[in-house]
Amino acid sequence: MALIGNALLVLGMLTLGSYNTINSKLTYQTDCPALPTGWHTFNKPWFTNLMMFGGEAALLIPVLYRNMLKRSHRRLRSAKLKEELLMPPRTVPSYIFAVPACCDILGSGIAAVAMMLIDAAVWQMMRGAIIVFTAVFSVLFLRRSLHAYHWLGVAVTVAGLLLVGFAAVRDGHAQDQNSNDARLGVALVILAQVFSAFQCTLEEHLLTGCAASSLETVGWEGLWGCVFMVPVLLVLNTIPGDDHDVYESLPDGLHMLQGCSQLQVLVGTWMMSIALYNFVGMQLCRNLSAVTRCLVDCMRTGVIWAFQLGLHYFVSAEYGHPWTANSKLQLVGFVLLMLGTFVYNGIIKVPVFGLRRAQTQLPAHVLQATWSPTVNRAAVWGHGPQYGPESPHSEASPPWSPASPVGLPDEAVDFVIVEGDEK
Repeated sequence: MALIGNALLVLGMLTLGSYNTINSKLTYQTDCPALPTGWHTFNKPWFTNLMMFGGEAALLIPVLYRNMLKRSHRRLRSAKLKEELLMPPRTVPSYIFAVPACCDILGSGIAAVAMMLIDAAVWQMMRGAIIVFTAVFSVLFLRRSLHAYHWLGVAVTVAGLLLVGFAAVRDGHAQDQNSNDARLGVALVILAQVFSAFQCTLEEHLLTGCAASSLETVGWEGLWGCVFMVPVLLVLNTIPGDDHDVYESLPDGLHMLQGCSQLQVLVGTWMMSIALYNFVGMQLCRNLSAVTRCLVDCMRTGVIWAFQLGLHYFVSAEYGHPWTANSKLQLVGFVLLMLGTFVYNGIIKVPVFGLRRAQTQLPAHVLQATWSPTVNRAAVWGHGPQYGPESPHSEASPPWSPASPVGLPDEAVDFVIVEGDEK
């Protein structure tokens, strides 16, 4: 049964993750009735960003249900014993999630704008840049020391990113498109990974020692994202631009959503898929190894690329993306991105680059970085049946904490206690 359950997790993560990216691209290629008359493409990346946060906020529903169950079982003897043995973690105020939510707004919003400018497969591959920024921020802000094989993985990843980006720009020239769009799209998706990596780093810094599960973290950030996105959309509705003389027309977006059943299906299923993807990603990071999680990430990109090719050749040339003369170069870049990810996470062992890990690093079975921000954060916060990977009560816990309070022994400090579902 465990084998079947893990297989379903992998299939669910692969299917939902691929669908999220494919759905986003199809949404931005959908023609809808617009104001005052006529039809035009749904080019509303920041409006769809609000929908994404709505899907994330839905994760607060299982959090509330779990908390109700915990309160009903609080009198059990095992729960009492646990409370006596463990140091009570700090309560997390809901406002603490507002700051990471701001990073999420910028990261996901900028990435959505990039999605309109480049192919979905290229967009997914360029998200591999998060590994580079994760490594840099972990050294700068979390004071972690990385080994030579980490930096080798970063270097290989950068080489893959350069090849994929170069192939995308050359495709823009070959297809008589505005090559500036391809350049801008590649630059924007890389910039989005800066904010995503900083968000993960900021969460780890703010939530150290707090009793915050990953589900709760994503849910509250989704709720705060919805709150912040409303004034953002109102401001964008006043800035001069090409969308009904503003940067992004909110009334036009609402009108298009109301008048197009195809768009309603895409947006509705996308919101549900976002919530399920986060939930399944948490379970996957609890139960499966780093190798499996890396393979799922790479397979997701392959599925998206294959779907784009099939959509173009077998459905309509207006959708998807063809195989071009530069696709071979893109394939080489994709292979380098996979190789860099595997080297960075110690899956491919390079002894001459100091593979032996220091005791202060995360254990080998905890994935340190993937192309997916969701899986990346889940791997750090969500490992183990009960505690996070950095909890001193975990067998694989490192012996010290850079954020340990003065005057308390390191063994008495919890980083993150994850008592139920994880992100």
